[in-house]
Amino acid sequence: MMEKKQLRKADFVTSILLILFGIWELAQSFQMPMRDTYGGVRNVWYVSPALMPLVIGFGVIILGAVLMINSIRTGGAADFIKSVQSFSLKISDSGVRFIGTLLAIGTFVYLLIPRVDFFMSIVFFLSFFIPAFAFDSGEDLKKLMVFYGGVCLIMVILFITPAADALNALFMFATDVLILIATIGLNIYAARLAKGDDTKRSRFRTGLIVAIVTPLVLTPVFRFFLLVPLPHEGGIVQLMQIIYYSLR
Repeated sequence: MMEKKQLRKADFVTSILLILFGIWELAQSFQMPMRDTYGGVRNVWYVSPALMPLVIGFGVIILGAVLMINSIRTGGAADFIKSVQSFSLKISDSGVRFIGTLLAIGTFVYLLIPRVDFFMSIVFFLSFFIPAFAFDSGEDLKKLMVFYGGVCLIMVILFITPAADALNALFMFATDVLILIATIGLNIYAARLAKGDDTKRSRFRTGLIVAIVTPLVLTPVFRFFLLVPLPHEGGIVQLMQIIYYSLR
């Protein structure tokens, strides 16, 4: 288990990344039109495609600020400054957490969200991010990073080559299915890492619920009630559309 001192230091670094990511998200969001006219009909602000990234951006900044304040109060910021002053090439547990955070956010923003079903992108991301850090174990974090990073590397290869288009030509949602399979595998692997530890098992179950419920709420709210187009509407979103319009 990571020492509390190391954990607070890692939280300080994570909070900076979250705030920077939130600011970037807001900057990109403000480039989208809040209001516009289509076919003579003027859209109101709450159907703007900028609404969802604005909400996410503000939410990430708030979470990052709360994490930073807690880290400063508990001495994490001071410990981080000291560690920078005595920097060494050896990667510490906090360094691994830093790399893990970059890996998760980077792949989520630049790989998953633009190319994979919105619902599955969030589930896959959270299925890695929550147990990787909630288990509070450097070894478990490294193992989950290898699994998650390996899947992302395969997806990168598929998307930079004609392979993804070829698979989706055979079956429209082939890449979404691959992420679904990878998500199931990732959760099985995380469950095995938590085996024999009641605390980890409890955190894994809670994380799994959050990973599923979060997109299950966000996706229909943005797509069907706020009418915000999602970055990539794949198999699960299409299924939600069928269910939604059949029940109307």
